[in-house]
Amino acid sequence: MHSAGRFVLMAAMVTVLVACGPGAAPTPPPATPSDAESAVTLRLMGWASSPEEDRLLNEVLAEFMTQHPSIQVKFEPVPEYATKLQTDLAAGTAADVFYVDSLLAPDLMKRGLLMTLDPRIERDKVDIDDFYPPLLGAFRWNGKTYGLPKDWSSLALVWNLERAREVGIDRPPATWDELRTAAASLTRANQVFGAVTPPELPRLGAFIYQAGGRLVSDDRTTMALNSPEGLQALELYYGLYRDGHATTPADTGTQWPGDTFAKGRAALVFEGNWIFPFLKKDAPGLGFGIAELPAGPKGKGTFAFTVSYSVNARTQQAEAAWTLVRYLTGRDGMRKWTSLGLAMPARKSLETEWGTQFKEREPFLKAASYAHPWQLGPGGQEINDKVATPALQAVFAGTMSPREALAEIERRGNEILAKQ
Repeated sequence: MHSAGRFVLMAAMVTVLVACGPGAAPTPPPATPSDAESAVTLRLMGWASSPEEDRLLNEVLAEFMTQHPSIQVKFEPVPEYATKLQTDLAAGTAADVFYVDSLLAPDLMKRGLLMTLDPRIERDKVDIDDFYPPLLGAFRWNGKTYGLPKDWSSLALVWNLERAREVGIDRPPATWDELRTAAASLTRANQVFGAVTPPELPRLGAFIYQAGGRLVSDDRTTMALNSPEGLQALELYYGLYRDGHATTPADTGTQWPGDTFAKGRAALVFEGNWIFPFLKKDAPGLGFGIAELPAGPKGKGTFAFTVSYSVNARTQQAEAAWTLVRYLTGRDGMRKWTSLGLAMPARKSLETEWGTQFKEREPFLKAASYAHPWQLGPGGQEINDKVATPALQAVFAGTMSPREALAEIERRGNEILAKQ
């Protein structure tokens, strides 16, 4: 599933102080063969992916090592990634370069656990403006850059073409009103539901943006979703479920919305392009269409789920690590990595090429102009897992009103943010 995944926040582990903090750093001297390309071995840590993705990444790394023969890279895919990363950071044994999910990034940036990249970006004249601004912004803190996005995914509407034809729907819903109507029409007793609305913020949040709201303040210090816009979005999202026109994976005995869709239990899902390999494997005969998420009262809105390549602030191989990050997030490395279509390139200059190769996935790519990074500020994983999810589950269980849930998320979320 998507990279916003299920990080386990271990706050005590990320409070460790490091010698290389987030303060101003002098511009490093120009890289020379003896600096960046002395005989070194770099550790690159990421989460375990599909065999296909692991094979492709190893091909990219092999090309890098061919071009930089004095830098060897050892890729370390690990399960329970967030726990392992934070454990290693606290122990001082973390890899030189590692993945950082946008939801976890504020915790690591604020505590100076990541190397500031700006001096090297400026020295090497990296075309930083080629990255989509929301993606790059997810890895910036107090005006400094702590990672470069390696790829991204957005949410779009995936709909069952056969079921739509059965009820006379010839195009996907483009507005909230059309979504309500379509979900009602596509529901068939308790056998097939119009949509899937899991009680979780990484789906509801997209509708909050469509209503004109936001999740946190611009400086990521206070919660902002307890607003008229937030309430309007939750009333729509939960209302589909309350009225019997949507279901949850738990209610249908399925694992996640893509599974609900693949098993024919729902006709509309709000999912990312990670759904394609799953449908190819589990529902190869299912005909489906793709569209942008329906627009809300204030227009379009969706999430950008993104991950950076970041450098350990304690690495002893800063130049070699930067050389690797620069290659992996450069045009050639990123072109190769995104060639499977499982994630989209984070660089604008690769948009046309990728969109031509994967034409049917254009709705996901269109979101680049209005997507918001999946991010809640320091303590974001704890806010999501221990506050937002339980509160939304209570709404769906009928034990808490939408208004009460938003107030609870705001109150407890602000307490967590204030402690960071």
